[in-house]
Amino acid sequence: MTKEVLNLSSIKNYLQNNIKANKKILLSISCGLDSTVLFDLINKSKYFNDNNIYYLIFDHQKRSEGKYEIKQFIKFYNIANKNIFIKKLSMDNELKGFQKKSRSYRYNFLYKYSKKRNIEDIFLGHHLDDLNETFFMRKIQQSGTSGLSNIFSNEYKGIKLHRPFSKYSKKQIELYANKKKLIWFEDRSNLELDYTRNKIRYFLSANKLCSKINKERILFSDTHITQSLHKNIFKKKQNKTFYIDLEKFNKFNQNLKFIIVQSFYFEHRNKFKKQIRDENIRNFIRILRFKFKQGKERSVFSGKIGVFNKKICLNLT
Repeated sequence: MTKEVLNLSSIKNYLQNNIKANKKILLSISCGLDSTVLFDLINKSKYFNDNNIYYLIFDHQKRSEGKYEIKQFIKFYNIANKNIFIKKLSMDNELKGFQKKSRSYRYNFLYKYSKKRNIEDIFLGHHLDDLNETFFMRKIQQSGTSGLSNIFSNEYKGIKLHRPFSKYSKKQIELYANKKKLIWFEDRSNLELDYTRNKIRYFLSANKLCSKINKERILFSDTHITQSLHKNIFKKKQNKTFYIDLEKFNKFNQNLKFIIVQSFYFEHRNKFKKQIRDENIRNFIRILRFKFKQGKERSVFSGKIGVFNKKICLNLT
């Protein structure tokens, strides 16, 4: 694990290297440890104009004390009169799929909220432990190379996602919070083993596997150069239409063709209701071997391949 120290200098370095000071930003707050430390560091950095910082707090309405904690957080940090918005999530009480549905709902709302206010940058409190837990979760779900090498997306529907804590562990974040005597609220549901992620967190910790999983994750992340090959093959024409450079594509062997198609679909996964399977990728590669005629289309995963202006095109549906 990283031995870097989380402090004000580290967040200033991140901001200076990744975003201009005159930008509007949205900070997603849960009132928990991670987002509280992120809130504290961004404000203490004095990097942004106060009027350009927007705060969004999600109330999942799963815990009776949640509403009280939000009020106390706003009062303690004196942010009542700032650009703050509290969004209540009306989710069903079933445990199955709650975290996944909740995440999808939050990201969609973050996007809509940002677009309405011309915000292009969202800051999230995800840290190194979150990275490793997600990696392990995908691993046991038998995710492909693309899924294991791209754990956190850098953007969502064109809006940039910032995770300044991705190099720092939960312990390092807590160390900073205790040193600065910050106030935050622990979500008791994070300790309940009803959710898959909580089970994984407990399993990794109890078996002291965090360091091992982190090393394996880094090995996969080093394949990002290979993963980016698809950008030279699929050229965007419109929102859901892409030219396919068949000449370049056919220069690669079968394994690289597989990775190229897999990486393309993974990058655009938010457009699909389900995940692409290996047989879908193999079918995609097989179809590209045929000669295409004007007006003729062939079906592939979530779309069709045909000829447009004498060029091979993929139209996603």
